[in-house]
Amino acid sequence: MKDFILHLEKNGYVEKSRQRAEYYAIDYVNWLTQRNLDIKEATYNDLLNYIGHLQVSGSSKHRINESLRNIRLYYDYLQIPNIAYGVKIRGEKHESLPLFSSEELDMIYQRFETKSKKGYWRHSDKIILGFIVYQCLDTRDIFRIELTDLDLNKGTVYIPEGIKRKASRTLKLESHQIIPLYDYIQNHKEKDTTEKLFSPQCTCLGRLQGQLKDLFKQVKAQAREMNLEVVRFNQIRQSRITLWIKQHGLRKTQYMGGFRRVDNVERYRQQDTEDLSQYVRKYHPLQ
Repeated sequence: MKDFILHLEKNGYVEKSRQRAEYYAIDYVNWLTQRNLDIKEATYNDLLNYIGHLQVSGSSKHRINESLRNIRLYYDYLQIPNIAYGVKIRGEKHESLPLFSSEELDMIYQRFETKSKKGYWRHSDKIILGFIVYQCLDTRDIFRIELTDLDLNKGTVYIPEGIKRKASRTLKLESHQIIPLYDYIQNHKEKDTTEKLFSPQCTCLGRLQGQLKDLFKQVKAQAREMNLEVVRFNQIRQSRITLWIKQHGLRKTQYMGGFRRVDNVERYRQQDTEDLSQYVRKYHPLQ
């Protein structure tokens, strides 16, 4: 497993995630070994039997899905057919978060003022927030962006392919994002040997996660002053994807969000429908 852990570390996984992946991979391999099975020969039915074993052992749907996510990582590392790809226990309950309108997302970005004391956080906080609000980027998307991925003349940013299920794509920048990006690159970006757009925080995924954790606290507090409840950054991304679906349709949203499969976009439309149903039940309880 040592090489597997090194592989995860190389690809930006923090220690806690590496430990979790190792735990689930070892449990799966040990279960196969006890049945005289080799992972390279294990079949889809063997995987289903393992899931059944977890269910009998009392594992929750959430824990089983977490196990499957990490087993997929191990299969990808081994570069053998990934029989766990797309396998998921249905019915896992997720917290339903309120979605923001386009105007509310603009407000969250436009009114944000960084309170960070670290220079390389202070000068990049609002730019990173803009990538989350307008381009719907997650932590690893931001981590992968390099200077050469920006084309400020065309007003675009290229998002490289991720190691999980994220595809590469080129996204349009909002006009009010371009000048802050230019100013940051010319006057505030650390001049070093790395090509990462955000440096030094993107020389290590843990550093970027530290900045995002601090940034989220600021966004949450400032949004509260606008009577908006930001529970997590993913709520902002869900809101943007839902707006994209309404504006552009599923296929274009699939590209813009970097989703390899259209059914990954469908769940956001389902989320929007669930939110509407909750609204109807709240204000029209007899319906």
